[in-house]
Amino acid sequence: MRNTLAAAVALLLAATTASSAADIGAVRYKAAPAATVYSWTGFYIGGNVGGGMASSHFDDPCFYCSSATPTSGFFTGGAQIGYNYQFGRGLIGIEADINRNSSFKDSLLGGDDARAMNVGLKADTNGTIRARAGLVVDNVLAYVTAGAAWADVRQTGTEINNLVAFANFGTPTGVTANSSGTVWGGVVGIGVEYALDSNWIVGGEFLHTMYRDSEATIRRADGTAACLGRPDSGCVIRNQLTTDVARVRFSYKFQ
Repeated sequence: MRNTLAAAVALLLAATTASSAADIGAVRYKAAPAATVYSWTGFYIGGNVGGGMASSHFDDPCFYCSSATPTSGFFTGGAQIGYNYQFGRGLIGIEADINRNSSFKDSLLGGDDARAMNVGLKADTNGTIRARAGLVVDNVLAYVTAGAAWADVRQTGTEINNLVAFANFGTPTGVTANSSGTVWGGVVGIGVEYALDSNWIVGGEFLHTMYRDSEATIRRADGTAACLGRPDSGCVIRNQLTTDVARVRFSYKFQ
């Protein structure tokens, strides 16, 4: 009886030890959390600031028989709004922006004549409507962009007496060439953006824009065309504006 009880106790201890050893030997692993993948899909809104070069080519059908292409730097700042759609590493989107600009440089037509015209151009407000296509690598986006551009262009021209020997040198003659209106054109560009987190994005962008020609009729003080023997359509100062802009942008992406 004593021997039987001892044998039963020994058997129970052996079974318990074996079970514990099996539990210790079975190493359990927890699955690592899945990495968060950034998505560029969604609406965004933001602002931009930068600078550029403006080239304004002035020409006339030989009233002053002269042309000029003043080029000057300017500052710009504004806002943008858009939508991106990401598919794999590809991205397509659409964006619209509006900007305010500092003044451009004036110039002189007919500088060797007895009379000359100071000509200038302002495009205080401009904007674009562009498509975007790019390549995504995690939270970095490189893209190309193209579309339509518009600008609120105001062209000015003031004729002056241009003979240094006379007392009226530099005074206006009353002849002008002024016009204003919205001018459309085309824009192309490239850019890169970096997502700081799920909402905030910073980036840089370069845009080249060329607008269609605009013109202003050369008129006397009484409002009549100044070119004798020519129709109004041939008595004009033509202008064609081209800009190159580099800007820094920041955006907030909605979830």
